[in-house]
Formats: sequence, C-alpha cells, structure tokens
Amino acid sequence: MSIQVRRAAEVLGYNPQHLTETQREVVVAALRDPAKNIFIASEYLAQLKAESGFADVPPEDMTREQMRELAARYNGGPYYESSGAQAYGRLFDGNLDDAGRALQ
Repeated sequence: MSIQVRRAAEVLGYNPQHLTETQREVVVAALRDPAKNIFIASEYLAQLKAESGFADVPPEDMTREQMRELAARYNGGPYYESSGAQAYGRLFDGNLDDAGRALQ
C-alpha cells in the first residue's frame, strides 16, 4: 500500500510539521518494510473509518458504498469528495471481487 510520509508520521504519533531528520528516516524505513507499511496503512484506515458516518459498522458488515467511501477517504484525505479521490474509490470497488478471489 502506498501512504505519504506525513500521514505515516501522524499515525506513528509524530507531528509531521516538526519532524527531525532522524524521525523522518525512522518513518521512511518503516514504510519500506512491507509488514510495517501494512500496519501503518491499516491504522490510518481505522482512523478514517472512526471519523466516518459508519464508524459503528463492523468491517465485515460494511456496504460496498461504504468501502468505496473509505477508499476515497484514504486517497483524498480531507478532499475525499474530489473527482480524483472518487475515481480511486471506484477503482478500488472494481478490483474488490478479484482481490477477494485471490485471497481464497
């Protein structure tokens, strides 16, 4: 998964506006490690879901529309309603069935 350094810094408890070079290196190293990258991205998704109108919906009960919105929030941040973020959400939705089959 792709996540910006500043978002990863926030997830890890750093203030991205005041990162020291050493802290930035730690964040970048974490993002280069696949397991840590997935952890950071999943924590960010959890934060986004907690801020959504469907925070109380268990993940396994989320509708496709809610999943698309969460994908758009992940991509667009506060601008998740932009055309680019919405396109990302639709792309996610278009690949969802293939991803599910790949995991079986």
